Amino acid sequence: MNTLSLAISIPGIIIFIAAMIPNFAYMLLAPQEQIEKDRKKSHINAEDLSRDFFVFFLVAFSSETKGSIIYLIVALVFLALYYITWFRYFKNGKNEKFLLSPLGFVPVPLAIFPNIYFIFASLYLENMLALGLCLVFAFFHIKSALNDAKKNQKEYYNRRNI
Repeated sequence: MNTLSLAISIPGIIIFIAAMIPNFAYMLLAPQEQIEKDRKKSHINAEDLSRDFFVFFLVAFSSETKGSIIYLIVALVFLALYYITWFRYFKNGKNEKFLLSPLGFVPVPLAIFPNIYFIFASLYLENMLALGLCLVFAFFHIKSALNDAKKNQKEYYNRRNI
């Protein structure tokens, strides 16, 4: 493994933007009440902080060498699964239930797929700083998504039983 240098990583920027395209579409096309519901209070939490540092290290540090092409292929497979999950949301009329519903046996695919994508992309870029922060972010983001899915499921069953 090569050492990292403080330099803008064009591959890191491309990897980040590739995962953000569906999020940009969501911000532009989702019903306003969904977007307002998704806005968080302005406080710093571990999920947001680890995400911000991860993105910084992904785009601000670069390695001269790249890892195995297998890492890149696996990353792209999970990016494709992430896009498929977003496509399901848009195809089904931007129904909020598809944001946190399972895809096959994957409980919260919109949290799990991009994190696996970023993990393998960080391995491909040989950016261990980004990888470490991505793992921290993945823990908090998936935990938060699982809690949100559980809460939404309880609300759904409470509405049906009223």
